[in-house]
Amino acid sequence: MKNQDWANYVKERRKARQLTRRKLAELAKIDPSYVTLIERDGYVPRKDKVLEIARAIQADVDRTLLVAGYAPEQIPVDDLLERIEGYKTEKVLDSELREALQELFTLSTAQQRKVAEMLHAYVRTIRDQPAASARRSRRASAKA
Repeated sequence: MKNQDWANYVKERRKARQLTRRKLAELAKIDPSYVTLIERDGYVPRKDKVLEIARAIQADVDRTLLVAGYAPEQIPVDDLLERIEGYKTEKVLDSELREALQELFTLSTAQQRKVAEMLHAYVRTIRDQPAASARRSRRASAKA
C-alpha cells in the first residue's frame, strides 16, 4: 500500500527531530532502506513497525496510525463503526448529527484535526471493505 501523506508525515517529523534516515532506522529498529521506501514511495509497513516509527520520531501514536491508514489504538473504532451503522437506520440521525457538529466547533483546532483524520480513516476502511469481502468470498468458494 502506498500513501503519500504518510511519506510526507514521516519525512517532516524526522527532519523536525533532526534525524538522519539512518538514525531513524536505528531508533525504529528497521533497515535504513525501509525509511527510504517510506519517504520516497509512501510505503506503509505493518502496524508494529508504524508504532516503532511513531516512537522514534516522538509523534502522537494515534495520529501516526491514522496518517498511515491504520485504526488508532486509543479510539474505540469498533464503537464508532457500530454507532455510524446504527445512524443509518435511526430517524434521530438529523438531531444527533446536528448536536455532534455543534460540539465540533467547541473543540480546539488540533482536536478538530484529529476528528477529521479519524473520519478519513473510517471512510478508507469502508471503501476497502467491499474489496476485502469479495476476496474472502472468492477464497471460501475456492475451498468449497
